[in-house]
Amino acid sequence: MNLWLVCLLFGWYASNSVFAVLNKEALKAFAFPWVVSWLQLVAGVMVIVPRWIVTRSMPKLDIVFVTKKFGPMAILHATGHMLQVAAAGSGSVFMANVVKATEPIIGTLVAVVATGTTPKLSTTLSLIPIALGVGIAGYKPGAIELFSFSSLASFLSCFVFALAKVLAKNLMTPQMKRERRLDAANNYALLTCCSTIVLTLPALLLQGIPALATAKKLTQNSSILRNIFISGAAYFYSNNCSFQVLDLTGPVTQAVANAAKRVFVLGAAVIFLGEPITTQKLFGSALALIGVLLYGLSKTNTREKKSSNTEAKEMSNGNSSSIKRN
Repeated sequence: MNLWLVCLLFGWYASNSVFAVLNKEALKAFAFPWVVSWLQLVAGVMVIVPRWIVTRSMPKLDIVFVTKKFGPMAILHATGHMLQVAAAGSGSVFMANVVKATEPIIGTLVAVVATGTTPKLSTTLSLIPIALGVGIAGYKPGAIELFSFSSLASFLSCFVFALAKVLAKNLMTPQMKRERRLDAANNYALLTCCSTIVLTLPALLLQGIPALATAKKLTQNSSILRNIFISGAAYFYSNNCSFQVLDLTGPVTQAVANAAKRVFVLGAAVIFLGEPITTQKLFGSALALIGVLLYGLSKTNTREKKSSNTEAKEMSNGNSSSIKRN
Protein backbone atom coordinates (compact mmCIF):
# COMPACT_ATOMS: atom_id res chain seq x y z
CA MET A 1 0.00 0.00 0.00
CA ASN A 2 1.63 3.26 -1.13
CA LEU A 3 1.61 6.56 0.72
CA TRP A 4 -0.80 8.24 -1.71
CA LEU A 5 -3.39 5.49 -1.20
CA VAL A 6 -3.05 5.83 2.58
CA CYS A 7 -3.62 9.58 2.23
CA LEU A 8 -6.71 8.99 0.07
CA LEU A 9 -8.18 6.51 2.55
CA PHE A 10 -7.54 8.89 5.44
CA GLY A 11 -9.03 11.77 3.44
CA TRP A 12 -12.10 9.69 2.58
CA TYR A 13 -12.76 8.60 6.16
CA ALA A 14 -11.92 11.95 7.73
CA SER A 15 -13.99 14.04 5.30
CA ASN A 16 -17.00 11.71 5.63
CA SER A 17 -16.77 11.93 9.42
CA VAL A 18 -16.44 15.73 9.27
CA PHE A 19 -19.55 15.88 7.09
CA ALA A 20 -21.53 13.68 9.49
CA VAL A 21 -20.53 15.63 12.61
CA LEU A 22 -20.77 19.21 11.26
CA ASN A 23 -23.99 18.47 9.39
CA LYS A 24 -25.57 17.37 12.67
CA GLU A 25 -24.18 20.38 14.56
CA ALA A 26 -25.52 22.80 11.92
CA LEU A 27 -28.99 21.22 11.93
CA LYS A 28 -29.24 21.42 15.73
CA ALA A 29 -29.20 25.22 15.52
CA PHE A 30 -30.59 25.67 12.02
CA ALA A 31 -33.28 23.03 11.39
CA PHE A 32 -33.89 23.66 7.69
CA PRO A 33 -32.70 20.52 5.85
CA TRP A 34 -33.76 21.77 2.40
CA VAL A 35 -31.67 24.94 2.73
CA VAL A 36 -28.76 23.20 4.48
CA SER A 37 -28.51 20.46 1.84
CA TRP A 38 -28.64 23.08 -0.95
CA LEU A 39 -25.90 25.20 0.66
CA GLN A 40 -23.75 22.07 1.05
CA LEU A 41 -24.03 21.39 -2.67
CA VAL A 42 -23.18 25.05 -3.35
CA ALA A 43 -20.02 24.51 -1.29
CA GLY A 44 -19.17 21.59 -3.56
CA VAL A 45 -19.58 23.79 -6.64
CA MET A 46 -17.25 26.36 -5.05
CA VAL A 47 -14.60 23.62 -4.92
CA ILE A 48 -15.29 22.24 -8.41
CA VAL A 49 -15.26 25.39 -10.55
CA PRO A 50 -11.82 26.72 -9.44
CA ARG A 51 -10.37 23.23 -9.89
CA TRP A 52 -11.72 23.02 -13.43
CA ILE A 53 -10.29 26.47 -14.22
CA VAL A 54 -6.84 25.76 -12.76
CA THR A 55 -6.42 22.24 -14.19
CA ARG A 56 -8.27 22.95 -17.45
CA SER A 57 -10.10 19.67 -17.01
CA MET A 58 -13.68 20.91 -17.47
CA PRO A 59 -15.76 18.40 -19.45
CA LYS A 60 -16.89 19.21 -22.99
CA LEU A 61 -20.59 19.90 -22.61
CA ASP A 62 -23.69 21.36 -24.23
CA ILE A 63 -27.10 22.15 -22.76
CA VAL A 64 -28.96 19.39 -24.61
CA PHE A 65 -26.48 16.71 -23.50
CA VAL A 66 -26.43 17.85 -19.87
CA THR A 67 -30.23 18.16 -19.67
CA LYS A 68 -30.85 14.75 -21.23
CA LYS A 69 -28.11 12.74 -19.51
CA PHE A 70 -27.69 14.50 -16.17
CA GLY A 71 -31.16 16.01 -15.57
CA PRO A 72 -32.90 12.85 -14.25
CA MET A 73 -29.79 11.80 -12.34
CA ALA A 74 -29.48 15.25 -10.74
CA ILE A 75 -33.09 15.12 -9.52
CA LEU A 76 -32.40 11.77 -7.86
CA HIS A 77 -29.08 12.87 -6.37
CA ALA A 78 -30.49 16.14 -5.01
CA THR A 79 -33.43 14.28 -3.44
CA GLY A 80 -31.15 11.63 -1.94
CA HIS A 81 -28.82 14.23 -0.44
CA MET A 82 -31.68 16.21 1.07
CA LEU A 83 -33.12 13.02 2.61
CA GLN A 84 -29.82 11.97 4.17
CA VAL A 85 -29.35 15.46 5.63
CA ALA A 86 -32.90 15.41 7.02
CA ALA A 87 -32.33 11.92 8.45
CA ALA A 88 -29.24 13.00 10.35
CA GLY A 89 -30.98 16.15 11.59
CA SER A 90 -34.06 14.40 12.97
CA GLY A 91 -32.36 11.41 14.59
CA SER A 92 -29.01 10.00 15.61
CA VAL A 93 -26.12 10.01 13.14
CA PHE A 94 -25.18 6.56 14.45
CA MET A 95 -28.52 4.97 13.56
CA ALA A 96 -28.76 6.81 10.23
CA ASN A 97 -25.41 5.30 9.20
CA VAL A 98 -26.41 1.83 10.38
CA VAL A 99 -29.47 2.07 8.14
CA LYS A 100 -27.21 3.13 5.25
CA ALA A 101 -25.59 -0.29 5.51
CA THR A 102 -28.70 -1.54 3.67
CA GLU A 103 -27.40 0.06 0.45
CA PRO A 104 -26.43 -3.36 -1.01
CA ILE A 105 -29.95 -4.74 -0.39
CA ILE A 106 -31.66 -1.76 -1.98
CA GLY A 107 -29.12 -1.63 -4.80
CA THR A 108 -29.69 -5.32 -5.58
CA LEU A 109 -33.48 -4.88 -5.67
CA VAL A 110 -33.19 -1.83 -7.94
CA ALA A 111 -30.83 -3.72 -10.27
CA VAL A 112 -33.25 -6.66 -10.50
CA VAL A 113 -36.19 -4.38 -11.36
CA ALA A 114 -34.33 -1.92 -13.62
CA THR A 115 -31.99 -4.26 -15.50
CA GLY A 116 -33.37 -7.75 -14.89
CA THR A 117 -30.05 -8.82 -13.37
CA THR A 118 -30.42 -11.73 -10.94
CA PRO A 119 -27.73 -11.93 -8.22
CA LYS A 120 -25.96 -15.23 -7.59
CA LEU A 121 -26.65 -17.24 -4.42
CA SER A 122 -23.60 -16.04 -2.44
CA THR A 123 -24.54 -12.41 -3.11
CA THR A 124 -28.12 -13.03 -1.99
CA LEU A 125 -26.97 -14.82 1.18
CA SER A 126 -24.68 -11.91 2.08
CA LEU A 127 -27.76 -9.69 2.33
CA ILE A 128 -29.10 -11.73 5.27
CA PRO A 129 -26.59 -10.51 7.91
CA ILE A 130 -27.13 -6.94 6.67
CA ALA A 131 -30.89 -7.17 7.20
CA LEU A 132 -30.52 -8.95 10.55
CA GLY A 133 -27.84 -6.54 11.79
CA VAL A 134 -29.83 -3.42 10.93
CA GLY A 135 -32.94 -4.97 12.50
CA ILE A 136 -31.09 -5.80 15.73
CA ALA A 137 -29.50 -2.34 15.93
CA GLY A 138 -32.84 -0.64 15.29
CA TYR A 139 -34.96 -2.60 17.76
CA LYS A 140 -35.73 -1.39 21.25
CA PRO A 141 -38.44 -2.55 23.70
CA GLY A 142 -41.80 -1.00 22.92
CA ALA A 143 -40.68 0.53 19.62
CA ILE A 144 -38.71 -0.12 16.47
CA GLU A 145 -36.29 2.68 15.68
CA LEU A 146 -36.34 1.61 12.03
CA PHE A 147 -39.83 3.14 11.71
CA SER A 148 -38.73 6.59 12.88
CA PHE A 149 -38.61 9.47 10.39
CA SER A 150 -34.81 9.46 10.50
CA SER A 151 -34.56 5.76 9.58
CA LEU A 152 -37.24 5.99 6.88
CA ALA A 153 -35.50 9.02 5.35
CA SER A 154 -32.21 7.08 5.35
CA PHE A 155 -33.90 4.13 3.63
CA LEU A 156 -35.40 6.43 1.01
CA SER A 157 -32.09 8.19 0.40
CA CYS A 158 -30.43 4.79 -0.18
CA PHE A 159 -33.17 3.87 -2.66
CA VAL A 160 -32.91 7.16 -4.56
CA PHE A 161 -29.10 7.00 -4.66
CA ALA A 162 -29.33 3.42 -5.99
CA LEU A 163 -31.51 4.62 -8.87
CA ALA A 164 -29.04 7.43 -9.58
CA LYS A 165 -26.16 4.92 -9.70
CA VAL A 166 -27.97 2.86 -12.35
CA LEU A 167 -28.13 5.97 -14.55
CA ALA A 168 -24.56 6.99 -13.71
CA LYS A 169 -23.13 3.62 -14.78
CA ASN A 170 -24.50 4.14 -18.28
CA LEU A 171 -22.33 7.27 -18.63
CA MET A 172 -19.08 5.69 -17.44
CA THR A 173 -17.82 4.53 -20.83
CA PRO A 174 -14.50 4.95 -22.68
CA GLN A 175 -16.33 7.00 -25.31
CA MET A 176 -17.55 9.51 -22.70
CA LYS A 177 -14.04 9.82 -21.27
CA ARG A 178 -12.54 10.35 -24.70
CA GLU A 179 -15.14 12.67 -26.25
CA ARG A 180 -16.51 14.52 -23.20
CA ARG A 181 -13.69 14.27 -20.61
CA LEU A 182 -16.21 12.59 -18.33
CA ASP A 183 -14.12 10.35 -16.11
CA ALA A 184 -15.49 9.22 -12.74
CA ALA A 185 -14.38 12.39 -10.92
CA ASN A 186 -15.80 14.73 -13.56
CA ASN A 187 -19.03 12.74 -13.64
CA TYR A 188 -19.53 13.34 -9.94
CA ALA A 189 -18.43 16.98 -10.21
CA LEU A 190 -20.91 17.70 -12.99
CA LEU A 191 -23.62 15.82 -11.11
CA THR A 192 -22.99 18.04 -8.08
CA CYS A 193 -23.37 21.19 -10.20
CA CYS A 194 -26.61 19.96 -11.78
CA SER A 195 -28.00 18.81 -8.41
CA THR A 196 -27.34 22.27 -6.98
CA ILE A 197 -29.43 23.85 -9.74
CA VAL A 198 -32.23 21.30 -9.25
CA LEU A 199 -32.38 21.86 -5.49
CA THR A 200 -32.28 25.68 -5.65
CA LEU A 201 -35.98 26.38 -6.31
CA PRO A 202 -37.46 23.79 -3.88
CA ALA A 203 -35.10 24.89 -1.10
CA LEU A 204 -35.91 28.58 -1.50
CA LEU A 205 -39.66 28.07 -1.95
CA LEU A 206 -40.14 25.58 0.88
CA GLN A 207 -37.78 26.95 3.52
CA GLY A 208 -36.07 30.05 2.14
CA ILE A 209 -38.12 32.74 3.93
CA PRO A 210 -38.28 31.08 7.39
CA ALA A 211 -34.61 30.11 7.12
CA LEU A 212 -33.62 33.71 6.37
CA ALA A 213 -35.76 35.01 9.24
CA THR A 214 -34.20 32.51 11.65
CA ALA A 215 -30.68 33.31 10.43
CA LYS A 216 -31.20 37.01 11.24
CA LYS A 217 -32.19 36.16 14.83
CA LEU A 218 -29.26 33.83 15.51
CA THR A 219 -26.32 35.34 17.35
CA GLN A 220 -23.94 32.61 16.14
CA ASN A 221 -25.04 32.53 12.51
CA SER A 222 -21.45 32.84 11.26
CA SER A 223 -20.40 29.59 12.96
CA ILE A 224 -23.52 27.82 11.65
CA LEU A 225 -22.83 28.99 8.11
CA ARG A 226 -19.21 27.90 8.50
CA ASN A 227 -20.31 24.43 9.63
CA ILE A 228 -22.67 24.13 6.66
CA PHE A 229 -20.05 25.09 4.07
CA ILE A 230 -17.27 23.00 5.63
CA SER A 231 -19.61 19.99 5.79
CA GLY A 232 -20.54 20.59 2.13
CA ALA A 233 -16.90 20.72 1.05
CA ALA A 234 -16.20 17.61 3.15
CA TYR A 235 -19.10 15.79 1.47
CA PHE A 236 -17.66 16.58 -1.95
CA TYR A 237 -14.11 15.53 -1.01
CA SER A 238 -15.41 12.32 0.58
CA ASN A 239 -16.97 11.21 -2.70
CA ASN A 240 -13.99 12.46 -4.69
CA CYS A 241 -11.53 10.43 -2.59
CA SER A 242 -13.69 7.30 -2.82
CA PHE A 243 -13.62 7.50 -6.64
CA GLN A 244 -9.82 7.77 -6.61
CA VAL A 245 -9.46 4.82 -4.21
CA LEU A 246 -11.55 2.70 -6.57
CA ASP A 247 -9.42 3.81 -9.52
CA LEU A 248 -6.15 2.93 -7.75
CA THR A 249 -7.09 -0.35 -6.08
CA GLY A 250 -10.09 -2.08 -7.59
CA PRO A 251 -13.37 -3.41 -6.20
CA VAL A 252 -11.98 -5.76 -3.48
CA THR A 253 -10.10 -3.04 -1.60
CA GLN A 254 -13.02 -0.66 -2.24
CA ALA A 255 -15.43 -3.13 -0.59
CA VAL A 256 -13.19 -3.51 2.47
CA ALA A 257 -12.56 0.24 2.63
CA ASN A 258 -16.27 1.10 2.40
CA ALA A 259 -17.11 -1.23 5.29
CA ALA A 260 -14.26 0.26 7.34
CA LYS A 261 -15.53 3.77 6.55
CA ARG A 262 -18.86 3.02 8.23
CA VAL A 263 -17.00 1.99 11.40
CA PHE A 264 -15.02 5.25 11.25
CA VAL A 265 -18.18 7.39 10.93
CA LEU A 266 -20.02 5.47 13.66
CA GLY A 267 -17.06 6.02 15.96
CA ALA A 268 -17.03 9.75 15.16
CA ALA A 269 -20.74 9.98 16.06
CA VAL A 270 -20.06 8.43 19.47
CA ILE A 271 -16.87 10.41 20.22
CA PHE A 272 -17.66 13.89 18.86
CA LEU A 273 -21.45 13.99 19.18
CA GLY A 274 -21.68 11.96 22.38
CA GLU A 275 -24.40 9.71 20.97
CA PRO A 276 -25.22 6.80 23.30
CA ILE A 277 -24.21 3.31 22.20
CA THR A 278 -25.53 0.02 23.57
CA THR A 279 -24.15 -3.51 23.24
CA GLN A 280 -27.18 -4.38 21.11
CA LYS A 281 -26.51 -1.54 18.67
CA LEU A 282 -22.83 -2.41 18.57
CA PHE A 283 -23.55 -6.08 17.79
CA GLY A 284 -26.17 -5.23 15.16
CA SER A 285 -23.88 -2.69 13.50
CA ALA A 286 -20.97 -5.16 13.38
CA LEU A 287 -23.19 -7.88 11.88
CA ALA A 288 -24.51 -5.50 9.21
CA LEU A 289 -21.00 -4.29 8.31
CA ILE A 290 -19.77 -7.89 7.97
CA GLY A 291 -22.64 -8.44 5.55
CA VAL A 292 -21.61 -5.35 3.57
CA LEU A 293 -18.06 -6.69 3.31
CA LEU A 294 -19.24 -10.15 2.20
CA TYR A 295 -21.52 -8.55 -0.38
CA GLY A 296 -18.66 -6.50 -1.82
CA LEU A 297 -16.38 -9.54 -2.04
CA SER A 298 -19.12 -11.63 -3.66
CA LYS A 299 -19.84 -8.99 -6.30
CA THR A 300 -16.12 -8.69 -7.02
CA ASN A 301 -15.80 -12.46 -7.50
CA THR A 302 -18.72 -12.36 -9.96
CA ARG A 303 -17.10 -9.55 -11.97
CA GLU A 304 -13.77 -11.40 -12.11
CA LYS A 305 -15.43 -14.58 -13.40
CA LYS A 306 -17.30 -12.62 -16.08
CA SER A 307 -14.05 -10.95 -17.13
CA SER A 308 -12.25 -14.31 -17.33
CA ASN A 309 -15.06 -15.83 -19.40
CA THR A 310 -15.01 -12.86 -21.79
CA GLU A 311 -11.25 -13.14 -22.27
CA ALA A 312 -11.53 -16.90 -22.86
CA LYS A 313 -14.23 -16.37 -25.52
CA GLU A 314 -12.14 -13.70 -27.26
CA MET A 315 -9.11 -16.02 -27.34
CA SER A 316 -11.27 -18.87 -28.64
CA ASN A 317 -12.72 -16.69 -31.39
CA GLY A 318 -9.23 -15.49 -32.31
CA ASN A 319 -7.93 -19.05 -32.60
CA SER A 320 -10.93 -20.07 -34.71
CA SER A 321 -10.30 -17.18 -37.10
CA SER A 322 -6.65 -18.17 -37.46
CA ILE A 323 -7.58 -21.78 -38.27
CA LYS A 324 -10.07 -20.65 -40.92
CA ARG A 325 -7.49 -18.39 -42.57
CA ASN A 326 -4.97 -21.21 -42.66
